[in-house]
Amino acid sequence: KNPKDVLEAYISGARKKYFQPFSYIILYATIAVFFYKFFPMEIIMDYSEGFSKGYKSTNPSGKAPKIDMKGFMETLMSYYNFFVLLLIPIYALTSYIIFNKKGHNFFEHLVFNSYLQSNLGFISLILQVFLVNMLGMSFGAYSILFLLLFILFTLYAFKKLYEQNLKQCIASGIKYLLLFIGLYFGFIIAFSLLFGILYAITLMK
Repeated sequence: KNPKDVLEAYISGARKKYFQPFSYIILYATIAVFFYKFFPMEIIMDYSEGFSKGYKSTNPSGKAPKIDMKGFMETLMSYYNFFVLLLIPIYALTSYIIFNKKGHNFFEHLVFNSYLQSNLGFISLILQVFLVNMLGMSFGAYSILFLLLFILFTLYAFKKLYEQNLKQCIASGIKYLLLFIGLYFGFIIAFSLLFGILYAITLMK
């Protein structure tokens, strides 16, 4: 509720009553690994079947490649904590570029985003159980909803930290959204390609 207090306290050295930021995010990532074993994302697990059907419809005479998306996702989720840690510098770089005139260095933005993204991560686990697993919301709709929540919560935290007015917050929000989407999808594409290649190599052995 008061992200400014936590972020300022850490920077000023009053850290005893808070989790260390990187320990906090590792805790979240570890919990998330077990969470997704009990509450798997079925829409992603079923993607391999949809891909095969789509391939056959566009290439009736061709043989559809066999893709074990379930195995791929299970392997990916086993490295979830590593994946989360890799994303933190992306979040930090985005906020550092947008708020670079506010006096905090890149390492401090790493700390800020470790706290913020861990909090958002725990919120996402609760929301997924309630909205997707209990109420049946589609994972696509949930992803859009959570992306909106992610952006609003992040901007709220930095609005409080830097005491921005509404106009400044909206301007920062637009720049943050555009920059984050570019960096995020660039990273996701690169990571997915790399992980897919490594996964294919392990299957060939």
